[in-house]
Amino acid sequence: MHHPDYQEIGRRYRHHIGWNDASPLSFPEEGVNLFSIRFASTTTDLLLGHEKYVCKEHGLSFPAEPTVHDPPDHLIKENAAFRYLLVRDDGAQRHQRAVILLHGLNERSFSKYISWAYQLWAALRAPVVLFPLSFHINRVNPSWMLDQQQDFARRKALEGNQNVHRFNAVMSDRLGTHPERFLWGGLQSYWDLVEFARLVRAGKHPHISPDARLDFVGFSAGGFVALDAVLENHEGLFDGSRLALFATCAAMRDVNVSSFLIVDQMAEVALMNLYVKHMDKLRNDRLRHWMEEHPEGRWLNAFCGLKPDRAALGVRLSQCAARILGIANTNDQVFPPGAMYNALQGVHRDIPVQMRELDLGIHENPFSSPVYDQRDRTMITKFLDFERYGRQFEEFVEMIATHLEG
Repeated sequence: MHHPDYQEIGRRYRHHIGWNDASPLSFPEEGVNLFSIRFASTTTDLLLGHEKYVCKEHGLSFPAEPTVHDPPDHLIKENAAFRYLLVRDDGAQRHQRAVILLHGLNERSFSKYISWAYQLWAALRAPVVLFPLSFHINRVNPSWMLDQQQDFARRKALEGNQNVHRFNAVMSDRLGTHPERFLWGGLQSYWDLVEFARLVRAGKHPHISPDARLDFVGFSAGGFVALDAVLENHEGLFDGSRLALFATCAAMRDVNVSSFLIVDQMAEVALMNLYVKHMDKLRNDRLRHWMEEHPEGRWLNAFCGLKPDRAALGVRLSQCAARILGIANTNDQVFPPGAMYNALQGVHRDIPVQMRELDLGIHENPFSSPVYDQRDRTMITKFLDFERYGRQFEEFVEMIATHLEG
C-alpha cells in the first residue's frame, strides 16, 4: 500500500484559499484531486431558536424553543451553507459509485480522515465524499473560537465537572445546555444526505453518475447518521448501499462520551439524562414526536432509553445485514466492543451483521494515540503513527474496501 505524505496533503488543504466547485487542489504525483463543493442545507427549520415549529406531515404545531446562545442555531449561516470535500482521480468522467465518509463528534477538521479517504479512493477508484455533520468542521460559527476561553472558564466552574478542556469547551457548553441539539443536529445531517442523494439522482452532481451506488463509512457519531440513511432508505435513494460502521452504533446507555477530546462530564450527564434515564417521560413534545412518529427519528430512538426497544431495529438490521460491516476497536472506551456487538448483532447474536475487531488506540485517535496521557497537541494533530498502527490501518482499509466491493 502506497502512503503519500498525509500531513502535507492536510496542510495544503487547510491553507488553500479561493475554493470553487470546478477547481480542485491537485496532487499530480498521486493522480488524485481534492474538490471542495458547495452545499446548502434545507432543514434549518428543525434547529433551535424558531418562534414556533410545524410538522407539515402530521399537521401539528409546537411552541418556540429559544436558546441561551446567540445567534440561535437556525441563523448560523455557516451551518446552512458550507462546502464538503471530494477525493477522486484526475479524470472527467462521472463515477458509478461513491463512498460517503462521516466523522465523529466534536471534530474540527477533516485532517484525520485524509489518510482514510485517500486509501479508500486508491483501493476502490471511486470518489470519496467527506461530508461534515451539522455544526462540525466547516459548519461552525467562527465566533465560537473567540468564545472558547469563556466557555472553558464556565465549564471549569461547574462543581464536580471533569474532563474539562479548551478543546471540548464549546461543544460541552452547547450540548450541556441544550442536549436536544444532539438529535436535531443528527436529523439535519440525515436530511442533508438525503438532499445530496437527490442531487445525484437528478443528474446534478459533476462527479457522480445518477445511477451510482452510494456507500457509507460511518465513524462514531457519524455511524448513527449513516445507519439511519441505509435503514430508512428514503425514496429508495440508498438502494443497494453498503455500509461500514467503525466504533459506533452502540446503545446510548453503553456509550461513554466524557473525554477532553469530546465533551466534559456534565455535558455527558445532560445527554444521558435526556436520551437514557428520562426517555420514558420526555417533556419536549416536539422531540418526542420526531423520535416516535418520524421514521428517521425512530431508528435513532432504538438506541435510546434504559431498555432500548430493539424489535423493529433487529428486523431491519437482519434485512440489511449482508450490506453492513461493523468494525470494533478492542481498546475503545467510548464505544466498547461488546456494546457494538449487542446493538448490531443483538444480545442473542441472532442478527447476521458481520463484525470484525482491530486492536487500536483510543477512540478519538485510533491510529495514533495508544493512551490518553499524551501531550494534547500530539493527540489533536497527529493522526497516523505508522510504526505503531500501520499494519492495522492497512487492514482497516482492506476490510472496508473488500466489504464495499461486494
